[in-house]
Amino acid sequence: MKDARTAAAQALMRMEGAGAYSNLVIDALSAKNGLSPRDGAFAAALFYGTLERMLTIDHILARYSAKPLSALTPAVRASLRMGVCQLLYMDGVDDYAAVSESVNLVKSLGCARASGFVNGVLRAFLRDGKAVPPAGSSRAGQLAVDYSCPAWLVEEWLASYGEEAALRMLAGSLGKAPVYLRANTLRITPEALCERLAAEGAEAVPAAPPDGCVAVRGRLAVETLSAFAEGLFHVQDRASQLCAEALGALPGERVLDACAAPGGKTFTIAERMENRGEVVARDLHQKRADLVAKGARRLGVSIVTASAGDAGVYDPALGEFDRVLCDVPCSGFGVIRRKPEIKYKPPESIQNLPEIQYKILQTSSQYLRSGGRLVYSTCTLLPAENERVVERFLAENGGFGLISQETHTGEREDTDGFFTACLERR
Repeated sequence: MKDARTAAAQALMRMEGAGAYSNLVIDALSAKNGLSPRDGAFAAALFYGTLERMLTIDHILARYSAKPLSALTPAVRASLRMGVCQLLYMDGVDDYAAVSESVNLVKSLGCARASGFVNGVLRAFLRDGKAVPPAGSSRAGQLAVDYSCPAWLVEEWLASYGEEAALRMLAGSLGKAPVYLRANTLRITPEALCERLAAEGAEAVPAAPPDGCVAVRGRLAVETLSAFAEGLFHVQDRASQLCAEALGALPGERVLDACAAPGGKTFTIAERMENRGEVVARDLHQKRADLVAKGARRLGVSIVTASAGDAGVYDPALGEFDRVLCDVPCSGFGVIRRKPEIKYKPPESIQNLPEIQYKILQTSSQYLRSGGRLVYSTCTLLPAENERVVERFLAENGGFGLISQETHTGEREDTDGFFTACLERR
């Protein structure tokens, strides 16, 4: 597993301050290092496990390292972090291997002089029974260590949702995310899709609500399946499918998806419309709009037209719509378990998002006909980006009313964190 650990360490170092996407980084380095599928899986598990538990790991290292983490080289930091991850969170790696391989790793990364230091830190942690030191601070501070989540975000969730929901959200931010598919109901039923997947060696079961949702059990190499090539499904989290359902689009209607890429909600909406009517999918970048168009072709959805356009700028050429989906860019704190790097964003980096979101909502509302429905949605769990944006919009637009709104925190179904608000133009 030497090359696997090297790839994982390289990925961690690349993530530091790079603003990169974790899945792209580890996939690229696994390929560059020529890892076998088995080694690639180990590298990914070690990389994601370390990235996911970084705050807890750094809390431990602050207790056992004589030097501040910031004073260490990136290679030494990565080796120590991965060592603690293996000792604490990876049952398949025995303690001796976790320490010895971390020492070998720091040598192979060109920091042989630090090998004794790495060995000493990890062995000291091991001698103390691998106990995580208490935070010794507030309730939020302890939860931040327990769940490897920034204290400011823990405080926000406690204040906004209460302890029971906050604990559920924190627990849900860790571990492997479930895989959900949306059966292409233009071509196959969910039950028949599960049978087809079983024939290809993949286990799946229908998971309504919503209708058409399918839950995958175990791993699924999506793009290798003939069922995927034939356009029998697309990958889409359950919460995202519930959002598309909330729009309530009907056959023959005209629908706008204002921030469409990568297209999951667009496809689900078109399928629910029985491929009758029109779905206009917009995205800021042409390349991403092209991805939506490509996905629609694979699924055999002919009512989708995709094009580039700024959702915050009104385009009268688009005309009027019966339904508008406004799934705005957001901080993404509802999908931390899929993208653990999200939680390391500094809070100041997201301060301007509510204003951008409001502008997109305000612009999108201008396309809605009288009596039409607009759904505002995010994949975050911050009231400033959710309820408060909707409250401001309703206060400044008397012609609209709130039908319903819901925050998905995993209370009923195992979904990503999500917010939806259904508005109607009177």
